[in-house]
Amino acid sequence: MALTPGKLIRAYYLVTPLFVILDILFGFTFRASGLTLPEYRYLYYGFCLLCALGCFFQVRYTALIAIAESSVNLLILLLGIMLPVIHLGNLQGETGAAILINSDNILNFMITGLVLVGVFHAAQRELQDPASIDNHRH
Repeated sequence: MALTPGKLIRAYYLVTPLFVILDILFGFTFRASGLTLPEYRYLYYGFCLLCALGCFFQVRYTALIAIAESSVNLLILLLGIMLPVIHLGNLQGETGAAILINSDNILNFMITGLVLVGVFHAAQRELQDPASIDNHRH
């Protein structure tokens, strides 16, 4: 049994419950490091679980689902880092001192970014090979 990009993508989404457990028990937010409020992170984890179900039940759309989710996650990551920087010093009485981006945020961003870029490129390869998508239909 060959390990195809589509199978890797589906496995990535199917391990979402592991990321939820790591977040709840240890505070590791590798899948949603741009979301500081737990309610939003859990909502995003739910979205990732829906993506996993979509990849499992509609295999031919795995690449499209991965591209869409990767785009959303990268946007959340960028906004999570940039919005505090943009608003720095804009509030009345603000001295410009703010909570700086720490090494945990940078590590989470790098790991999540690398995984998402890999998923994005794997999804693109699968979309460029229509035969591999057609094989999933049978």
